[in-house]
Amino acid sequence: MKRVLLFTCFLLIQLSLIAQCDNTLPVLETFETNVIDVCWDVEDQDGDSYNWIWWEFSSYYGGYKVIASHSQSSTTPDNWIISHAIDLTSFSAGENITLSWKVRGELSYAAHEYYTVYAALGNQTSDFESSAIQRSEYTDEVGGAGVFVTRSIDISDLAGNSVYIAFRHHNTTNQSAINIDELSITTSTLGIDDLNTDTIRHYYNRESDDLILNSPQNPFDTIEIYNILGKKVLFKRSSNNRETINLSTLQNGIYIAHMNIEERMHTIKFIKY
Repeated sequence: MKRVLLFTCFLLIQLSLIAQCDNTLPVLETFETNVIDVCWDVEDQDGDSYNWIWWEFSSYYGGYKVIASHSQSSTTPDNWIISHAIDLTSFSAGENITLSWKVRGELSYAAHEYYTVYAALGNQTSDFESSAIQRSEYTDEVGGAGVFVTRSIDISDLAGNSVYIAFRHHNTTNQSAINIDELSITTSTLGIDDLNTDTIRHYYNRESDDLILNSPQNPFDTIEIYNILGKKVLFKRSSNNRETINLSTLQNGIYIAHMNIEERMHTIKFIKY
């Protein structure tokens, strides 16, 4: 009986971690698990029973895990995928908040996929369509014909509120599919204090399992990495502006990096996958 109870508790903890939506900044969504109906809701506006799906490509095709919407048929899709609420209430005017994502038309020869990204205060399609914060484009016209390109939009005007993000796949016929990956929402404070603050750039290299950290102005003093439970899993002293930290000994998941630079603490959140 004890084993059953322990297994049940472990399973509930695992499920709660899987279902946890990243709704405070910085938001990092790599779609490592199926987020449909967990952190994102879908709406089949055209009523053809086809909609956004979570999709994992085989290693032969890159191993990407994405959200995708198809357009092979003669029916023009009008498919929406809408985030749960994202908390921007602690931010105010003067803070730069950026939504970024990677997008591609899945097949290079059929990549004329049209989509719109929105940010709004409500989660109804009418809220998004009436929002001033939106961008529409064809994936192939911005370089995404078969390859992922990074796109971004400024959502700073929504600071101080809970907001919603939506992607809409529409105005497209007889192409292939649109893929969205590696969504993030990040901020940097705009003000006089920025003159004395490093802007930490970081990148997780999936192939080499390395976290690359770059401090453009002053070198790192110490780097500490904690798991989602608050346990320190890595510590490193440094005197360099750039550090490459191998994460192969760590399990996949969400981590927090604390970097001390000239007695000032800088924090980033990242996902190892």
